[in-house]
Amino acid sequence: MNETVPHDDHQPDHQQPHDDHQPDHDQTNQPETNEPEWLVPSPYLDADLGVLRTGKEAQINLIERRSADDPDRWCLLAEKRYLPREVKAKGTLEAMGVQKASTFRNDVEYREGRQFRKTRDRRAVSAMTAYGKRLLQNRWTGHEHDVMRTLWSAGLRCPFPVSYGDDRFLLEYIGDRQGAAPHLARARLDAAQLTDAFEQLRDGLVVMTASGWVHGDLSAFNLLWWHDELWFIDFPQALDLAANPQGLNYLHRDVENACAWFAQRGLERDPEVLFAELLVHL
Repeated sequence: MNETVPHDDHQPDHQQPHDDHQPDHDQTNQPETNEPEWLVPSPYLDADLGVLRTGKEAQINLIERRSADDPDRWCLLAEKRYLPREVKAKGTLEAMGVQKASTFRNDVEYREGRQFRKTRDRRAVSAMTAYGKRLLQNRWTGHEHDVMRTLWSAGLRCPFPVSYGDDRFLLEYIGDRQGAAPHLARARLDAAQLTDAFEQLRDGLVVMTASGWVHGDLSAFNLLWWHDELWFIDFPQALDLAANPQGLNYLHRDVENACAWFAQRGLERDPEVLFAELLVHL
């Protein structure tokens, strides 16, 4: 998610540093090249400022990253901690730094087109052994990072994916010290803002479709509204339109769900017209 002025080299002076710094995440993958200027480069220190929110798939914590070379340079990041599918041992959640287990279960259709090369891995996933579940969790994390990287580079307004590893995903924070950006479902929009939000939604869907991706779970709870801008979030279930035979069905469902939400708030838009427009960009 994103800081109030994410594209500045330094964060605003009024945001004071946090005292309890933690070492940087040893087990996360290296950040991407071509990073935005606001992102603090290595060496840095990360401090966990606590839980922002918890959803059906993940818990979001706020992270302050401060330069080890320049204490006045810092940024805020969101750390997405993917929730375990099941918990058998007492204390597992606490050890992982999360508050509950995942409630998301039906991911078989989302996985179509994402095959494991090794026969042993495919058997483990099919049987849903402990090893198979771990493979799926790791792929789920890397998949979201890769999809968001592609879409961010294509111009979609989504948080910049910083790094990932061990069921954790660091990304751009949308919000400020006072709180995270609200989900679109909880934002208070007037008529003009509602119309503008729909146009931004349409533009974002065009970018995603032209890039060959479908969100797969689009709703007003997977969109953020911050400073009159619409942000797309939560892509672990995103589908490859070329590889997944269910891709167009999920795209149609995404469009229907989005249009239904706007209609409930007085802005009528024909989902079939929008769906047909998106197909042109395939």
